[in-house]
Amino acid sequence: MAGPISKNARREGAKQLTSRWGGAIKMKSVFENGKLRHMAYCEKTGNSARKARDLM
Repeated sequence: MAGPISKNARREGAKQLTSRWGGAIKMKSVFENGKLRHMAYCEKTGNSARKARDLM
């Protein structure tokens, strides 16, 4: 499991996280409905979630 790292800190790529499918977890920012939202996604499968922990 990931330690106490915020979603914003994970976006910078300071720590390499792997998903349960074996791909790397990357963060991206999506601007929708006038708000900036951070989304985690698996590079291997393309699955996405709000938090990186949901993909682990």
